[in-house]
Amino acid sequence: MPDASPSEPVAPVPRGQQATIRMLFLGALFSALEDVGKRVDPLLRDYGMFREQLETPYDFVPLHRYVSLLEGAAHKFSRPMLGLTMGAKFSLADLGPFYALLRAAGTLRGALDYLALFQSRLQSRTLFDSRREGETTIYSYRIEDPSIWPRVQDAEFAISSYVALIRQLSSARWAPVVVHFEHSIAGRTEALHQFFRSPVIGNQVANALVLRNEDLDRPLPSAIPSEDRKLRNILEWHLLSLMGPEATPAESFVTLTRDIIGRWLGRTHVDCASVAAEMKLSERSLRRRLAEENTSFRDLLQQARQERAQTLLSKTGISLTVAAEQLGYADTAAFSRAFKEWTGVSPGRFLRKDG
Repeated sequence: MPDASPSEPVAPVPRGQQATIRMLFLGALFSALEDVGKRVDPLLRDYGMFREQLETPYDFVPLHRYVSLLEGAAHKFSRPMLGLTMGAKFSLADLGPFYALLRAAGTLRGALDYLALFQSRLQSRTLFDSRREGETTIYSYRIEDPSIWPRVQDAEFAISSYVALIRQLSSARWAPVVVHFEHSIAGRTEALHQFFRSPVIGNQVANALVLRNEDLDRPLPSAIPSEDRKLRNILEWHLLSLMGPEATPAESFVTLTRDIIGRWLGRTHVDCASVAAEMKLSERSLRRRLAEENTSFRDLLQQARQERAQTLLSKTGISLTVAAEQLGYADTAAFSRAFKEWTGVSPGRFLRKDG
C-alpha cells in the first residue's frame, strides 16, 4: 500500500499546549537520507527547520511539524520505509550523554526505565510507559495528540530505534516477542518482520513492544557494575539539569483535564473522580472549576471520544472492536450507539462514506 501524501504543516498552537520534540532526532533523518544530500534542505525549510539546527540538539521544534516532515520526506524521496531505516541506523552514540547513563543502567529494564524518565523532556505529550504481565512486559509508545496524523514514519522510527538500542546494549540477535503498531501495516509486513524478526501486528491501540521479563532483567554485558550507584545518580542528576524542567502545562483546568483524558483514554478507566485525584483535587472541586470555564467533565470526555473516534475510523483497516476498546466502551454495540448520536450515522456507514 503506498504511503499517503504528506499532510500540510498546520498553524502553531500556544507553547505549553503544543507538543514538542528535541532537535537531536533530526540527525536520524539525515543519516537515513545521506544519499539525498542537499536535496533535503528545501523540504526542511517547508516545515520550518534547517540543517544548522543539528548544532543545537536540545532545542525544541513543534512535534506536528517534525512528524509531518518525516511523512513528507518518505513521500518526496519514495522511501515508504523511511522511519524503519532511521530506527535501524539509530545508535547509542546518537543519544549523546544518555549513552553512558543507559550503559550504567545494569539491565535492559533499567535502561528503558531511564528512557521513560526522560520521555517528557525529549518529546512532550507523548506516552512511553510499561505494563508487566506474567512473563512479559509491554512498552507502549503513542503521541497523545490525535490530530497529529498520519504518523506512520514516526511510529516505526520510535519502535525500531528502541529495538536497535536494545540490540546494542545486549545482543545483535535479540528479538521482541511481538510488535504492535497503531497504523495499518498492509504492504509493509515483510520489511517490518525482516527487521524485528518477530510477529508484527497493525491497527492496535498503541505502538508497543512485548518483551520477555527474563531478557529485561538479565545483567547487561560489559555494563558498569551495578553496585556503582553513585555514578548512575551523578549522570542522572546532570542530564536532568541539562534537559531542564518538564514542560509546564497551561493553567486552564479544561486543558489539564483534556490532557489527562487523552492520556488515559483506551488504557484505563476514565471518570471524574480519578482525573480529579490525578490533579490532587476533590471531584467536587474539579467539577466546579470546569463549570467556571463553561463546560463539564462529561462534555470533555464525550468530545475526546468523538474526536478520537473519527480519527480512528479514518485509518485504513481499523476494526470497530479496536476502536471501541481505545475509546473505553465495553463493547462495539455501546460504541456504535454513541457514534450514531454524535454523527447521525453508524460507524459502518461512516467507514463506507469515508472510503
